[in-house]
Amino acid sequence: MSSIRFEEQQQFRQRWTYFIYILFFALLGLFVYADIQQIIFGRPFGDKPASNAALLVITLFILVLLVLLYQVKLETLMTDDGVYYKWKPFQKTYRKFAWSEIVKAEIIRFGFIGYGWRLTSYGTIYNVAGDKGLQLHLKSGNKVVLGTQKANELAEFLRQINRRD
Repeated sequence: MSSIRFEEQQQFRQRWTYFIYILFFALLGLFVYADIQQIIFGRPFGDKPASNAALLVITLFILVLLVLLYQVKLETLMTDDGVYYKWKPFQKTYRKFAWSEIVKAEIIRFGFIGYGWRLTSYGTIYNVAGDKGLQLHLKSGNKVVLGTQKANELAEFLRQINRRD
């Protein structure tokens, strides 16, 4: 990979996500309390208590979801040889689109379509927040959109390397 000319890291830190974090923490607290009551003190939790194993599995599942939501990060890099992205912690290495594969690169506003990985009329969208992204029209005919919170910086970078329409 040649030297990085544009870099962006995005995480789920919008206001609404804090509601989700609080909800998961409350749910985790409830299940930890249930685990302690039932497993450690031997008092069944609820009228129809779940098995100890089920309580532990649910507690661990909620904990893993909470940690993953907090850790998920979309990283976008641009260099002289191409566009790179990866979803941490799911991808270990960057996915690369070489400039030679890209017919057109433009900043678009796609409206709210959700977050994460989406298949839409704009192409495959990878988005963490907002409604703007870098749309790559590939020689293969596919389109890919990488969401961005730095649309102006990205547009300037594309102008500098003459990749903007």
